[in-house]
Amino acid sequence: MKRSYTHKLAAAMTVGMMSSSMDAFAAGTTFSNVSDNIVTSASKFPNLISTVSYIGGIGLGVAGVFKLKQHVDNPGQTPMKDGLVRLGVGGALLTLPFLTDAMMGTVGTGGQGPTPAELQLEAAAFN
Repeated sequence: MKRSYTHKLAAAMTVGMMSSSMDAFAAGTTFSNVSDNIVTSASKFPNLISTVSYIGGIGLGVAGVFKLKQHVDNPGQTPMKDGLVRLGVGGALLTLPFLTDAMMGTVGTGGQGPTPAELQLEAAAFN
């Protein structure tokens, strides 16, 4: 019987995420404390995504190089597309953190938005 470890990996990741965010509910007795703790613990989620994408990108890149080596050694048995797909997906995963930073910088102001007084000055300049 072939064993699949994906369920165990998913369970371990879920337990890890839950244990890192359990402090969001432990310290708060009021709703505002709980919501502040949830926001604080959720702010670490982009770092987790970046770490996972870096590790996955490097792993797929190495796997792609090995598949291309297998294609060179025996072209009839290993198609070239296997290695190229792994290299492409690995490259996409490596660029994912940079793209998300660029998107957040483009869409959001990063908390550095104008103050209401600055907005009034700009509105007065147009009138």
